[in-house]
Amino acid sequence: MKRRSAGSMLTREQFDRLFNKYVDDVVSFLYTYTSDSARVKDWTQEVFIKMWRKRERIDFDHPAFKSYLLKTARNHALKKLKRAKRYDRWLEENLEKLTQVEPQSESAARSTEVREAYSVALSKISNRARRAYLLSREEGLTYTEIAEVMDISLKTVETHISKALNVLREELGDFSRNN
Repeated sequence: MKRRSAGSMLTREQFDRLFNKYVDDVVSFLYTYTSDSARVKDWTQEVFIKMWRKRERIDFDHPAFKSYLLKTARNHALKKLKRAKRYDRWLEENLEKLTQVEPQSESAARSTEVREAYSVALSKISNRARRAYLLSREEGLTYTEIAEVMDISLKTVETHISKALNVLREELGDFSRNN
């Protein structure tokens, strides 16, 4: 998806028209992932919030925009479902511990330490490489989609993600060796 030209940022009114044009498509599409209407409503809003936040980088007039929007909705739904299953499994495994009052366990402290180290490591990655990495890992985009979103070549995406992984491996190496 090519970047919008400078000075052509979508206005609120234009975005509202875009929302009205595609909301039914997104809602119908999300119902393939869940029959929970409240969840579909939330996910639909979250998908359009993502579009609003990316409005400077997305060409909403591009012929492939609807496909991009629906792929974003799919990735969002899959990520939410995956988190829900992971949370349910975690809750089931840890319910007894959660109901007991005790000081923070060593593993919980370790988990916090790893998360903080990960945040620090991310901050050491160049902006473009970090963006490519996060689009891949957090947004679930393919390298081709990242190339479109960032308006760069596929090879550059590969280079950025490789650099990001090298920094993370170097910065977080102690954690993998201590496990």
